Amino acid sequence: MNAGSNNLCTYFILMRKFLQIILLLSFLGLISCKKENTGVQTVIKGHVSDNIRGINISGYKMVLEKSVYHSAGLWTSYTSYDEVATAYTDANGDYSMTFDYKLDYDGQSYNLSEQYYGTPYYPEYLQPIKIIAGNTNIVNINAWKPIGLILNVEVLNNIPSLNGLHVRNELVSNNTTLFNTENIYEQNIIKTYNLRSRPNSDIKIIFWYYTGTNPSPILHQKVFLYHTPLTDVMLNYKVDCSTF
Repeated sequence: MNAGSNNLCTYFILMRKFLQIILLLSFLGLISCKKENTGVQTVIKGHVSDNIRGINISGYKMVLEKSVYHSAGLWTSYTSYDEVATAYTDANGDYSMTFDYKLDYDGQSYNLSEQYYGTPYYPEYLQPIKIIAGNTNIVNINAWKPIGLILNVEVLNNIPSLNGLHVRNELVSNNTTLFNTENIYEQNIIKTYNLRSRPNSDIKIIFWYYTGTNPSPILHQKVFLYHTPLTDVMLNYKVDCSTF
């Protein structure tokens, strides 16, 4: 074999080794990317109970989502959601979910999607929800069932032309409005209105209406204080709008 043939053979051997090295590096790079893309194993766990009644709640659904806000103009902005994990509380009211924490781009975040909003439970989260990658994040919930607040009301001298009389209930402790508001448009009527409220709590039952015009309407309201029981309750009120 002449020198030219030897040089050519050496060249092909070196090229083959070079290609093998390139392929190996590419494979290692793919493995590295795959590991990087799996995210960081993270846990969310906690306890769900009706602390007012002292009851653990089983079958309470917890859903973890990724959300991102999309702004594509004044009328086309929206938030999209993708479900990541779901868990249900056990017989003791405990739940746990494990997932790989990985945000794909700026503006994306994790959030717990509430499933109930008062039907049949109203959730009070007992600590701020802050999901930290790689941690065991604790989220405990006081989830209580609302009671029925049944109001038998005699209304006098209502002014329907001013958008009528309204009734709602609020917590005394923080002025949080609870659930639905009922609207009364008849001038004089005896009727039953159904609200919902927090059990075993100090509440304000508020009847109100406005007079005057924008931008300075005048608020007229009558407030009844009440401490709710643990079950549905029926109350009777006489409301004369001309007195407040």
